[in-house]
Amino acid sequence: LTPRLATGLAGMLLASLLAILNEQVTAAAMADIRGALSIGHDDGSWLTALFEAANVATMVFAPWFGVTFTLKRFTIGAVLATLMLGVLCPFAPGVAALTVLRVMQGIAGGCLPPMLIIAALRYLPPKAKLYGLAGYAMTATFGPALGTPLAALWTEFADWRMVFWQIVPRGIACCAAIG
Repeated sequence: LTPRLATGLAGMLLASLLAILNEQVTAAAMADIRGALSIGHDDGSWLTALFEAANVATMVFAPWFGVTFTLKRFTIGAVLATLMLGVLCPFAPGVAALTVLRVMQGIAGGCLPPMLIIAALRYLPPKAKLYGLAGYAMTATFGPALGTPLAALWTEFADWRMVFWQIVPRGIACCAAIG
């Protein structure tokens, strides 16, 4: 395992964690988001449900796109799309615009976890493939556990917008590692 490959795989791990944290932090902070943007409970529920639906639906097609456009390019593109859409979310003029942004972000973010699995299975030596899959499992369990405390941190001690913007430094770091 070369240092370059290890760095790239760490970037893929960080991208998968970014997607899961984006999902969990915003879901946990939905009451604050609804309050800041004067969104009703039903509309807030739609924000979460449509994001989740787009996220899960995209995971089915992401491997094909990753193989077709190369893992590196496709993953960096999905991370950058997730970041840009996250930056725009707090500036949405209404619930309809926020819903469209979140659905698009769900599509972009849903592409990231499968890329980690593909990279681990493709690039790790046979004896280490299981560790790559364990890395994915770690993001799937660690991300949700970290989401609630991060949502509390951003909404209580910073600004509710940080719920969306907290992915930016992680996204830049993972793009640098993957690139």
